[in-house]
Amino acid sequence: MDAELVSLIKLERGHLTAQIKNLKQKDWVKACKKLNIWIADGGGKGSHVCGYKEEDCNRANSDMLVITIQKHLTPNVQTDKFKQLVAYGKERDNYSEDDVWKALGVLK
Repeated sequence: MDAELVSLIKLERGHLTAQIKNLKQKDWVKACKKLNIWIADGGGKGSHVCGYKEEDCNRANSDMLVITIQKHLTPNVQTDKFKQLVAYGKERDNYSEDDVWKALGVLK
């Protein structure tokens, strides 16, 4: 994911970020799956989990990596992860910020 693109993301519902500050790695993995981001085998058993654009991709190609989710996430890191998912959705034009909130269970 292009760090410059992520830095340009301005959240329309930024006031909701307090509701994601205590999420666990498994919550982020579940959200990624809902957003059709492929989680590499063994997800959640190590210190981090990787989400890719598609299942049949070359994992050595960093362009295919969407997100890396650490086991222990601070509130600021969680906001950054959220922005990464929003940026990827905008880049691919396949989901919105609200879709990410919904995938994380913040919006219904």
